[in-house]
Amino acid sequence: MNQPFNHRYVTCLTAAVLLVPLSVAAEDEPGFYASIYGGPSATGSTSFSESRATGPSVSGKVDFGKGIGFGLAVGHRYSNGWAVELAWDERGNLLKRVGGVAVDGNIFSEVVFLNGYYRFPAQGTVRPFIGAGLGYVIGMDIDVDRNGTEREYSRRGGVAVQAIAGVEYRLSSHWGLSGDVRWTRVGSGTFNATTEGTSLSGEPKYQPVSLNLGVGYRF
Repeated sequence: MNQPFNHRYVTCLTAAVLLVPLSVAAEDEPGFYASIYGGPSATGSTSFSESRATGPSVSGKVDFGKGIGFGLAVGHRYSNGWAVELAWDERGNLLKRVGGVAVDGNIFSEVVFLNGYYRFPAQGTVRPFIGAGLGYVIGMDIDVDRNGTEREYSRRGGVAVQAIAGVEYRLSSHWGLSGDVRWTRVGSGTFNATTEGTSLSGEPKYQPVSLNLGVGYRF
């Protein structure tokens, strides 16, 4: 799972940056747009218990390592500063410890968000914005690797929410760059094991904070 996720992230961001033209900034106008964004993420601890048919179980506080993610969005901007969009987000973080026991693995989420934005008056070519979103969890996976044996646990469905704050930089009447911070909360839920004789309990939560750079195109 990790390799396809990281590969897609690098490929999408590289392609987007190569498409950005260098041009003079212009006045904002309402209309439809598409954007791509991504960057590193960090997340607070949660807790769960994992047991297997053989060997000891692990239980307690879960500590995460570095993370990364990306997203795609299409939406519509209005002349009064408001905008609405439909966004698809993928985000993941490495697992470091469970109950003080060192483990390998990761947590990964895929969410569709309906986001609303308000953009404040521009300061030259820079325009700050805030936003919030309500999402549906398409999928969420936790992989736990102990003693060289990996087990996967997954769930589908549920609600996610996020808050967004950032700035955008106009390159032209069509192109722009953006930078933002996103606070995301994927609610707790029950994970199902893909291997018989294993289980993950405790309904862990996933609450990443991400720093994103993006490229947008207005039609």
